[in-house]
Amino acid sequence: MTHHSGRNRFNRALGLAAAAALALGSTFLAGPAVAESGPPLPGPSASTVSTAAPAASPAAPAASPEAPAPEAGDSAPAISDAGLTEAVLRDLGMTLEQFNAAGDQGKRAADAVASLRELPGYVGISLKDGRIVVEGSGTELAARVAELNAAGSGAAGEAGASGEFVLKAPAPKPSAGAPAASASATTTGSPETSSGAETPDRVAASTDQLFTDYVREVGAAGLQAVAFADGSFVIRTGGTIQAEAGSAPVTPTSPAAPAGAAPAGAATASSAPASSAPAASPSEFVARYSNVRLEQGEPLAPEEDFFGGQGFVLNNGIICSAGYGAYSPAGEPIVLTAGHCTDDGTLSTANVERPESPASNLLGTLGFSQFGGPGNSWITGDEANPGNIGTDIAVIESIRSGLDVQPAASRWDAPANPGSTAVKIIGTASPSPGQAVCRSGRTDGWSCGTVDEVGIYVVGGITPDPSDLRAFRGFLSNSVQSSGGDSGGPWISGNFAVGTHSAGDAPGSASNFAVATTLEDAMTRLPGVQLQLFLNKPVLTEPAAGGGVALGQAITGQVPAVPASAVAAGSTVRITVPGQAPVEVPVDAAGQWQFTAPSPAGRLRFTAETINGFSHSGASSFDVTVLPSDLPAPTIASPADGELLTALEGIQGTGTPGATVQLSGDATGQAMVGLDGNWTVPVTGNARFGSFSVTAVQTARGIADSPAASRTFMVAPPAPAVTNIQDGQHFAHDAVPGQVTGTALNGAAVTVTVDAAAPARAPSNGTWSSPLPAGLAAGTHTVAASQTVDGVASVPVNVTFVVDPAPVVAPAAITPAGVSGQLPATGADGLLTAAGVGAGVLVLGGIALVLARRRSRR
Repeated sequence: MTHHSGRNRFNRALGLAAAAALALGSTFLAGPAVAESGPPLPGPSASTVSTAAPAASPAAPAASPEAPAPEAGDSAPAISDAGLTEAVLRDLGMTLEQFNAAGDQGKRAADAVASLRELPGYVGISLKDGRIVVEGSGTELAARVAELNAAGSGAAGEAGASGEFVLKAPAPKPSAGAPAASASATTTGSPETSSGAETPDRVAASTDQLFTDYVREVGAAGLQAVAFADGSFVIRTGGTIQAEAGSAPVTPTSPAAPAGAAPAGAATASSAPASSAPAASPSEFVARYSNVRLEQGEPLAPEEDFFGGQGFVLNNGIICSAGYGAYSPAGEPIVLTAGHCTDDGTLSTANVERPESPASNLLGTLGFSQFGGPGNSWITGDEANPGNIGTDIAVIESIRSGLDVQPAASRWDAPANPGSTAVKIIGTASPSPGQAVCRSGRTDGWSCGTVDEVGIYVVGGITPDPSDLRAFRGFLSNSVQSSGGDSGGPWISGNFAVGTHSAGDAPGSASNFAVATTLEDAMTRLPGVQLQLFLNKPVLTEPAAGGGVALGQAITGQVPAVPASAVAAGSTVRITVPGQAPVEVPVDAAGQWQFTAPSPAGRLRFTAETINGFSHSGASSFDVTVLPSDLPAPTIASPADGELLTALEGIQGTGTPGATVQLSGDATGQAMVGLDGNWTVPVTGNARFGSFSVTAVQTARGIADSPAASRTFMVAPPAPAVTNIQDGQHFAHDAVPGQVTGTALNGAAVTVTVDAAAPARAPSNGTWSSPLPAGLAAGTHTVAASQTVDGVASVPVNVTFVVDPAPVVAPAAITPAGVSGQLPATGADGLLTAAGVGAGVLVLGGIALVLARRRSRR
């Protein structure tokens, strides 16, 4: 495998050698630049011959500085799709309508994957012959496929219809020596099934698990891809991956890294592939699976490579292509491109390759970048995280003021005016095998083909270390053309973004393939970042401009899809009327939007702008006449009729936009109805409880007041709080508190009951207390407390607690005298014997003393 950074080392030198040409190039509009430095740029012929590197295009006449850039929100009636029609017919044999339909079909397939991948028996999904083929088996999977067809629109669910989901059993493993399904590689075949060969005992279910197991058991050396194609999984191995000799000229602001030095954030030696012998060879590993085949492929390497696809030059001379316009989490414009272009984040600035003015060629500064795992880390041999699958994405931020990044990919058939034919981006989709795709880049221009496989791809890093291997999720095409300098450029399907260009075959290779990083996966590393989306300005459909519409009736409009195939999902239209807060109204699947004609009657001027996150179309201005009409009664939505509240903060409802709602009764005030039809009259300073009745009427200048709407509800004090007993708390039998205490409104009467016994009254001056009955039995007890203010009682608060039973103390055991074995021997029996002998001696001694006295008296 050959590293394309070396391939474009030549491009870097060529780019610097052609530095003078930077001031002479074609045209740079207010949008991103058309590049013409380094390898030759595609000219008009690039759109007609995509199978070879195009010749340098002649310099186009410079555009007038006053020439405006095409606006993302303009429907641009002058825009022609003839070039795109020709390109997709030439490269794909499709009409433009079929190409757009294929993009929509790919999006439908991608949306279905989330619900399919969790089901047992699911293997993969692909597009074939106008159908969405689900590989796998099982009753749950079959049921889900039937649900997807039933949910389809039009004839999609009919047998044989385009867009139909079809369940297909997984393809059997090819026999030994069978030809490879992929045109980019040859199949080595499964190990022979002669004596000693392993019998397949595993079934691969995902590229993730297969990749992890392979790296753990075989290692990353020589691995090119783990992918899904043609109903089975492919493990493709290639030559040794290492950087080619040579380096790009380096500016003084970007010193070259020492030879052989690991990149910042790269894996250390401890995380490099293990040096011990692998547990299995590639063929032995593949032989264990019934649905995995082994292929030998040519090496993959990154191609060093504004509309998307236009070129930029990094501050060390590396040339790459812009991918997509996007927005930072703060809403600032950014550009997405390939992570490997940034030399692992060591570069600082990017310049427009062929600026309109060489004095203002800055594109922006380099921000986040990731090539491989987090921190640009390599594939690891760490048992806890084998593989270290990452991505290949970078952010160019701090975009130069006045540079207008566009949500579109250049087709290179009109380099002097790329916006006239650029393909608009309206969302993202995950790639599926068989999906029609096109790629844009500053070197090979515009090229279309199909996705042949999706999977995990292994590419050489930026250092000479053979262990410097990076893995990312992506997809491969054998029909899309690419060259050095195309890296970072956009891959699209219809009007959906699917990837950024990452790698391709080696220079001079007899085969052809191009690899892209899956965009949806890459975006997960950029939390809060939003893709820039093409949005047309809204148009007015009813009434016609200057026409009349009755007060309270709908003003309707349309967001055109053309020149895209649809309106970006989730879009809204922001309506702004002078003197009122703007309101956003939804856009339906057909692009339609509407809002209610507001008061007062007469001339109404308003603006409408399509919005989708940070993306916006620019505002359109409209002028209509609102005709007088009777005002209907407003609606009181909250509080509900008869509702019990514990606080009254406001009365809310709906009405005619622009009208004023007058509230009377137990609560008063007024409010204007907003453009969204909602109104709120705040209620402040309410200090009473009890029943409330209110009446609402709409008024408008020059029109009779509307009928009234009424509402009755109750406001009660909130429940008091119990503070010294927690719900569910346990107390020892001799530690139950004597009182229950809490807080309540000042002046409220608190009613307390214990276990539904007769209630006790406790006055409150902000706090209250009530005695608990003495001698509560062991078990669960409930305290209920409510407060009454102005004769209105609150709902009660209930707190339960548990009295634990007193511990049972066992009586001491008594052993009868003379019964041995009842108590342990302690020596006390010896003491008793001695005491008995002593007592006998004393008795005898006493008798002898008495006798002696008698004798002496005689």
